[in-house]
Amino acid sequence: TVAWSPLNNHRGLLACGTVANAIDDSFETTADLEVFTVDFAAGSPNQMTTKGGVVKSQERFHQLAWGGVPVAASGAVPTLSHGILAGGMVDGSIGLWNPAIITKEVEGEALLSSAKKHKGPVRGLDFNIFKPNLLASGATESEILIWDLTAPNTPNVYTPGQATHPVMDITCVAWNPKVEHILASTGSSGTSVVWDLRQKRPVISFTDSATKTSRSALAWNPEIATQVIVASDDDTTPILQMWDLRNAHAPAKTLQGHTRGILGLSWCPNDSSMLLTCGKDSRTLCWNPNDSSIMCELPASANWNFDVRWSPKLPAILSTSSFDGTVQVYSLTDTGNGQSGGAVQAPGWLKRPAGAAFGFGGQLATFAKPPADQPGVRPTVKVHKIVTEPDFLAKADELDTAVTAGALKGFCESKIETCGDADAAEEWRFMHILFESDARRRLMNHVGFNADTISEEVLALKLEDLKLDQAQPSP
Repeated sequence: TVAWSPLNNHRGLLACGTVANAIDDSFETTADLEVFTVDFAAGSPNQMTTKGGVVKSQERFHQLAWGGVPVAASGAVPTLSHGILAGGMVDGSIGLWNPAIITKEVEGEALLSSAKKHKGPVRGLDFNIFKPNLLASGATESEILIWDLTAPNTPNVYTPGQATHPVMDITCVAWNPKVEHILASTGSSGTSVVWDLRQKRPVISFTDSATKTSRSALAWNPEIATQVIVASDDDTTPILQMWDLRNAHAPAKTLQGHTRGILGLSWCPNDSSMLLTCGKDSRTLCWNPNDSSIMCELPASANWNFDVRWSPKLPAILSTSSFDGTVQVYSLTDTGNGQSGGAVQAPGWLKRPAGAAFGFGGQLATFAKPPADQPGVRPTVKVHKIVTEPDFLAKADELDTAVTAGALKGFCESKIETCGDADAAEEWRFMHILFESDARRRLMNHVGFNADTISEEVLALKLEDLKLDQAQPSP
């Protein structure tokens, strides 16, 4: 089983632990924990290299999780610069390791502590991304524990609430990526539960009455706080069900594509339209959960892939773990074509992270995505006022105020008095006349034509005064 580093400055590190319930040809029963570095530079060999040494473990791993630097421990234990590695063991214990020591960055004992608080194997393990000192674990008999790793050598342990019924083996726990005090769990009975750590009780539970089969994995939508997806490892119903907690009476959507039970799933933290699954049919699929289509498929493995993980800090990079002891790292460029109707799309991390557009009146609108290390911050749109020509902008504001107030006549009068140029003043007088009630008559008078005088002169004309062409006699 594997865990990617959640830290930007160590994002190429991948921890690997010997998985439980699997054995090789030599019947080796030892358990190892290693940290590998993945080099994506052009021309680098397609092999992961060990960074540091190998740490022996007394028990094998069901689950491995890598958390960030504990908030309160950053000052007390400066050696935790690489965060904390946690392992869910076969015997019900939780082991905590310092990856900085495993990678030989600092000296000391790699094992920080080991505590056996569960009665059975620990299959569910997840760190809180908002508070890296909080670790959730799940095991048999519906037992869920919260570990406070402020002091990792002596962690505090408490429960999120009273155990749910029916009693089941917990197979997966997951913190909500949008709300820090919400935790979800699922298990062998087919029931999934959402916990509120502030109220210290379950707030909702859901199950599909038509398919009460074991659930192997669970994941939250990285963008919508109320959406969660669960996977079934039953060979008769190898399905994915998306639930919207705003109406948890029935699944909002069902995804079908595997021919045997699903063992692992991972929702891309950088693009909610990409979901990875792996199952007993040796297939690893990438879905678009929005339209239930299969976008692409990874190369088939010789044995079951029981775990699949997106890298939290390396977009387009993912890993798979197989029961034959193989861990493989892929890029989306390694995938094949999707099924008919499953269109391959551009991933979300290729979208513009920021942009700007100019508007009228010296206004500039900008947008930007929140930093990756601040998952709780929403995207922002701001409007700025850019002043490059203050005099011009002041005149534009003055005109805009006059238009809004319907005072254009007064605006023209002020311009006649202040323009200081005879030709410009004459132009403003013409403009001023246009806003008079009898603009036509006043405009004629202004250019030297009086309508009354013209009428009198026309009436005073005699017929002989009119110079008409004499008609020529016909031949």
